[in-house]
Amino acid sequence: MRTLIRGIRLDVDGTLTDLELPVGEGLSAALRPVVGGWVEIAHYARPAGTHRLSVAVNEDGVALELPPNLYATSLVSAIRLEQLGYCLLGPVVLLGALDGARLHTDVPEVLRDGLPQIIDALKPRYTAATS
Repeated sequence: MRTLIRGIRLDVDGTLTDLELPVGEGLSAALRPVVGGWVEIAHYARPAGTHRLSVAVNEDGVALELPPNLYATSLVSAIRLEQLGYCLLGPVVLLGALDGARLHTDVPEVLRDGLPQIIDALKPRYTAATS
C-alpha cells in the first residue's frame, strides 16, 4: 500500500514546488503548513467526469484576505471547461483525484510535465495584472 502521494504547490506568483504528502488521515495535517491554515479540499472534473483534479486551499482565504491565485483558478477553469465563479486564494496544492478507496492520488503525469510551460505562458498576462 502506498504511503505517499506526489502533489504540487502552486503559489500566487506561479512558483511550483513538488511535494510528497501522506496518504489518508495524515494528509490534512501535512497540508496545513503548506496552505497556511485549515485545509479545504475541492474536487474538479470535466462535465464527462474525465480530467479530474483535487485542490487544497486555506479554508479561511477570504477572511485572511489572501491574494488571488490566478494561475490555479485558470488551471481549474481549463479542467472544468468552464470559468469558475470565484477565484482561488493563496497557495494552492494540486492533488490527484480520489481513487476507489477515496484516497487522493498523485497529480497526473501529463499535468506535472506540462505545468511549467502553462505557467510560463500565463506569466506575462498575470504579472501585468498584479503589478
